[in-house]
Amino acid sequence: MIIYICDDSQADLMRLSHYLSKVISHLNTEVTIQSFTSGQDLIKAFMCAAEKPVLLFLDIYMPDSDGMQTAVTLRENGFTGGIIFTTSSTSHAMDSYNVDALYYLQKPYDSTDFLNAMKRCSSILKDASKTYTFLSKGSEVQIPLKDILFFETGRHVTLLHTSSEVLSFTRVLSEVCTDFADNPDFIRVGHSYLINRLYISSFTESEITMTDSTVILIPSRLRKAICQNLREPLG
Repeated sequence: MIIYICDDSQADLMRLSHYLSKVISHLNTEVTIQSFTSGQDLIKAFMCAAEKPVLLFLDIYMPDSDGMQTAVTLRENGFTGGIIFTTSSTSHAMDSYNVDALYYLQKPYDSTDFLNAMKRCSSILKDASKTYTFLSKGSEVQIPLKDILFFETGRHVTLLHTSSEVLSFTRVLSEVCTDFADNPDFIRVGHSYLINRLYISSFTESEITMTDSTVILIPSRLRKAICQNLREPLG
């Protein structure tokens, strides 16, 4: 999973990275921390990223685009993960509800304060650690659910697409759909695709564009139901 941290103070950024590294060392999954010193740089990285972050730490007071403005922009562009604000003032505390922030971490904070903040996002980290297990070429493979862009029907196999690779395994797509029946993030599109809504870049009444630029056509008979599903909020 990926976690973004953003602060225009290098000292605060290093402190945050230090506390965060200690926590994630105890998680049973690979975590990458990406650091930014401005909201604009973070937004640019987010828009281009094939794999989106699951959690953000945002400083409120930054010169070009403050943390609140950055959070609003990210929410408007489909970010569904957790947001924790870090700041020396509580004057924006009420505004944090407008972007569904998890916590307001006031500077200066210590390790206990930081752990309290992390407790608020335990369910997000747990969900990000969930995997899908299957056999591919005789070996058991586990792929984090958060890394799956979509499943596609191939010739006698099902293809699993991530941002970096395509894996094949011998199960029919209908069986895979059954595995994800209780997961609202995944939606079936016709007979050939099961897609992760988190990686939809855009959609019209006739097609869906994924973040890897794959265009998936929506069968005409299913357009109304699928588009209605896609318009519903995630989570």
